[in-house]
Amino acid sequence: MPAYLKSLCLLLALGLLVSACSKAGLAYRNLDWVISWRVNQYLDLDSQQKAWFKPKLQEHLTWHCSTELPRYVDWLQRTQDLVQQPAPDAGQLEAQMIEAEQAFHAVLQQTNPTAVALLAGLRPEQVEQLYARMEKDNREDRQKFLEPPLQTQISERAERLEKRLKPWFGTLNDAQQARIGQWASERREQNRLWLENRARWQGEFRRVLDQRDAADFAQRMTHVLENRRGAHDEQTTQAYERSRQAMAALLGDLLAAADDQQRTRVKERLASLQTDLAGQICTG
Repeated sequence: MPAYLKSLCLLLALGLLVSACSKAGLAYRNLDWVISWRVNQYLDLDSQQKAWFKPKLQEHLTWHCSTELPRYVDWLQRTQDLVQQPAPDAGQLEAQMIEAEQAFHAVLQQTNPTAVALLAGLRPEQVEQLYARMEKDNREDRQKFLEPPLQTQISERAERLEKRLKPWFGTLNDAQQARIGQWASERREQNRLWLENRARWQGEFRRVLDQRDAADFAQRMTHVLENRRGAHDEQTTQAYERSRQAMAALLGDLLAAADDQQRTRVKERLASLQTDLAGQICTG
């Protein structure tokens, strides 16, 4: 997926209780800069392409802050109510995750025409540059996430999640740490499956992009961009659903094991996000 599409969905990730960002309002106010910076990490757009892209980006941001942000604010309020329950239900937590995914998909659908048009107009040297940078990312991720022994992958997975959760919970207690360790162990081959699925998707992306002069390019590339997780692959879809269910169960258990101070911290952090995003809602 082109990096600027991920950047446009930055704030969705903030709501999944695993983000360390505490300045949502600041991030959103600078989202146009963030997206442009991310695009430039993968593509050196020429002056004509930049001039074409800039108003398109502003249109998307205007739509996003007027149409989508009110939904996020409502989502955060309902999430606050849910996590304050003594033992939040994993099914309800998963429903919140699914709703966030649907919002992510809405942004993809809104921005896909711009992404497809930009990709269709790339020169051969720009496509080669894109492929080279994708391969660089792949090599680095294989080295970091796949080359270490499986037990190291599992322990590092637990460490990464603990680090992401610390701004939300503060210091995790023994029961919470043990539960994270269990979750990390149960996701055993997750790194390999993630990288294999990404490689399959990138292969399809490259095949379609290499035929960007074809009459059906827009239709085919739209399909590729909207199926980042391989929605056409039943096995991959089921694996993703199991992973989401496991995360919902984990969060439910962590919240059930939380003390009053941790619950207050989570509530205040969600309320702060809600306030920040509500202040960015615009009309237009």
